[in-house]
Amino acid sequence: MSQRTIVHVPEEIGNKYRFAVIAGKRCEQLQKSAYPKVEVIVPVDKHGAPQDAPRLASFWSQVAIREVEENRIGWEEGEVVTLDYTTEAPISVE
Repeated sequence: MSQRTIVHVPEEIGNKYRFAVIAGKRCEQLQKSAYPKVEVIVPVDKHGAPQDAPRLASFWSQVAIREVEENRIGWEEGEVVTLDYTTEAPISVE
């Protein structure tokens, strides 16, 4: 897999920060032996033999980025709750 720096952020995700968070969480899942949702080309060693499932974050991060770019990862936007802890107390001037 070749290294790249430019990614396509799907419109459903909306911004690069959310894209990075989703891809990062997916990368963690892939490192813990989750099944990839895109075709993965397993790297070969210097003798041409395929390596065991690599644990390198650099390898799985590229797979996760591709999965998110192709909208193969389901995600939900969390609900934002605003809490108002302000109270009004009269100030006595004596």
